[in-house]
Amino acid sequence: MSVVRIGLLGFGNVGRAVARAADATRGELRARGLDAGVTCALVRDVTRARPAAAPAPPLVDDVEAFFARDHDVVVEVLGGVEPARTLVARALDRGIPVVTANKSLLAAHGPSLHALATDRGASLRYEASALAGVPFIDTLARRPLVASVSRLTAILNGTSHFVVSAMDRDRLPFADALARAQALGLAEPDPANDIRGADAAEKLVLLGALVGAPGLRPDAFESTGIDLLEPEDLPAARRLGGVIKPVACAAFAREAVRAFVGPAFVDNAHPLARLDGRLSGIRLEGPYTGDLFFSGPGAGPDVTAATLLDDVVETVTAARRGSGNGAHGLAGDAETRHAARTVAAPVTPWFTRVRFPDAPNPVFVAELLGAHGVWLRRHDRPVSDRDRGVWYALAEPCPRPRIERALAALEAATGAATCAIRALES
Repeated sequence: MSVVRIGLLGFGNVGRAVARAADATRGELRARGLDAGVTCALVRDVTRARPAAAPAPPLVDDVEAFFARDHDVVVEVLGGVEPARTLVARALDRGIPVVTANKSLLAAHGPSLHALATDRGASLRYEASALAGVPFIDTLARRPLVASVSRLTAILNGTSHFVVSAMDRDRLPFADALARAQALGLAEPDPANDIRGADAAEKLVLLGALVGAPGLRPDAFESTGIDLLEPEDLPAARRLGGVIKPVACAAFAREAVRAFVGPAFVDNAHPLARLDGRLSGIRLEGPYTGDLFFSGPGAGPDVTAATLLDDVVETVTAARRGSGNGAHGLAGDAETRHAARTVAAPVTPWFTRVRFPDAPNPVFVAELLGAHGVWLRRHDRPVSDRDRGVWYALAEPCPRPRIERALAALEAATGAATCAIRALES
């Protein structure tokens, strides 16, 4: 029986969930010849009051005391870039395998940490970093033909998806839907990274590295927050043949990576349209695999902890087999299939909302937009008298500057307020 001593960096919600999962799955792990348990957790302040966790490992707030213990695997659940980077690097430098779900850390320092792990013969795994409960990163890391991706489209943030789904299903205002997510523990007290797209952009950087497009930066992507959505947008999208989802989309080519992050109209035939609630999903399109789709739970400490613990088991199993360090690849030392570092905005259809002071004249609106090179596929007006001044349309593909100029002209001519989000076709 191999005893696996897990050292935790951090003991917040996910850290406590890891401790619970290690205890709850002890029977299953022993059947595989493993006895895993959390032996120590490094925290900032041992005196701070914490929710009860059964079992509760010893807590230390001294880095030297933490590393003085024997750890077979270190699981990092601190979040953020520092001090996570320093502590993870220290563990790897000592040859200790590391498992993490920290997409911020990986987006900022993934290649250098991977290089350090390789140099020290250690392991760096992060299956839970992109879609918490969807095991697909290992597939990309191990199978080069599967990872020859020309386009990926995904719901990467389970929190924002839960909020948009609640707005859609229950016609809740954004603030109320967000409050529900926070009450359920799916959103942080400060949810800015989730609702404004920063979390999804960091995950897109990580995924780009896995499919051979390293060196991307989260701030290079066009990012839009879900807080611009209004409750009536969701039923309007359904009347136009789709749904609104918080998505990340990237098309990879040698000349540029065309990408965006934000809420988008998704055609009903698209596989992402079928997902609801906290589910996440990713569609991969490539020359060798055609169309692949993975989906599963994308938010919550318990599912993240289960995936982290799976990575611990994979790490130990790989070491017992003597099959290398078992690290996920983070392009940098891997083949670079998409050499371009330029990030450009894609040309897409557009889902538009126009709120007029009075009932709109559809013919006038279509002619004015057409004069600016924006052509409509179909349009719709809400049926309720309360929303009689609101008008929706799905426009043909065009660059963002063109749709913005056309809507600005419409605002100037009519006094309307406008909003446009991108649209995805099936």
